[in-house]
Amino acid sequence: MTSPLLLSRYKLAAFLACPQRFELRYLRRLTWPAVPRPEEDEERAALGRQFHQLVQRHFMGLPVDKAAIGDARLRRWWDLFAQNQPDLPDGRILTEVTLTIPIGRHFLHGRFDLLVIGEEEGRPFAHVFDWKTGKAQDEATLRRDWQTRLYLALLAEGGGALWGESAPPAFDPEAIRITYWYVTEPDRPRTLPYSQAEHRQNWEELTAVVSQIECHLESGEWPLADDLAQCRWCSYQIYCGRGEGDTAVPEPDESEEELLFPDVEPALP
Repeated sequence: MTSPLLLSRYKLAAFLACPQRFELRYLRRLTWPAVPRPEEDEERAALGRQFHQLVQRHFMGLPVDKAAIGDARLRRWWDLFAQNQPDLPDGRILTEVTLTIPIGRHFLHGRFDLLVIGEEEGRPFAHVFDWKTGKAQDEATLRRDWQTRLYLALLAEGGGALWGESAPPAFDPEAIRITYWYVTEPDRPRTLPYSQAEHRQNWEELTAVVSQIECHLESGEWPLADDLAQCRWCSYQIYCGRGEGDTAVPEPDESEEELLFPDVEPALP
């Protein structure tokens, strides 16, 4: 039997897009003999990291010296954030905090840019804030996005671990929210509530996907994607014989995936 897997939003999305891609990338850890990553992508990832670091520093109560920000675009992003940062509820602020919970014999894992936990009318609440430097998405798209569904489920199933010993092991779904803040639309943050009904469906579907992964682990069979459009830009097309090879996009490290591909992901079936 294989070791338990730590499943992030990107690993789940990769499996749904193409089980063989998931196996090659995350289980066999095969590398793609890629051309160097385009300079624009490198710059985008670097600026995204720096912006998140500035916001984290701010919420840790440390000063941010705007004059020391060397890149003009990054200075602009910081100005937009400083002038339009969303209102936070009263509570304990946690920056860049991770949460891992069991699902079957595996684990779901997420990292929150910022999490506020506290009490409203005597009831514990959790509110996630996520900073985006990519194209803004509408609320309907965000509700289908892997990040939304995974992060809300994580908090509903095991978020109480971030509270402390005096709290229940999870938060009531009705008391959980996530807010997306975009540098492209800084005055229009998207706040999405959660509910018991949404969580029941969400958790059932997450459990079903993890069960599918377990079945493939047991059988050792990892089929190719049915949708050939998934193959066009796949870094692993050289291993399966699909695509032309020269269209492939180099795979980022998982730590960079959210910075390079921050917007829409395949929804759960």
